[in-house]
Amino acid sequence: MSLMEWNDNMSVGLETADTHHKKLVSMVNSLHEAMLKGETKDVLAKILHALIVYTEKHFEYEEGLFKANNYPDFQAHKQEHDELTAQVKALNEEFNAGRVSLSIEVMTFLKNWLTEHIMDSDMKAGKYLNDKGVH
Repeated sequence: MSLMEWNDNMSVGLETADTHHKKLVSMVNSLHEAMLKGETKDVLAKILHALIVYTEKHFEYEEGLFKANNYPDFQAHKQEHDELTAQVKALNEEFNAGRVSLSIEVMTFLKNWLTEHIMDSDMKAGKYLNDKGVH
């Protein structure tokens, strides 16, 4: 069973951002499924690393779009991105060092952060950009 499901209510009205968000949901689900199956640390580390890399690329895309369109909440939105990036990189370091394991609590944190970020901050940004003619 998937940890989270994409649905049309999560669409921010930006085709590329929605595609990225769907991929992020899929990657979180892949990590969750691998954890539940008891996959090796190497397998989990590879999926977690790929999730971090893809998230960073997605954030760069969004931030570039915000700058190009003078998004007024750019700094606050970027700060959310920076905080999550720092948290997930710290988790990755702790995991790779063997000091923390992936747990349902960690997976729930990732799910909740992604869902809340999309449904709040990204929705606001999507509306602003849609009003500017960006889709």
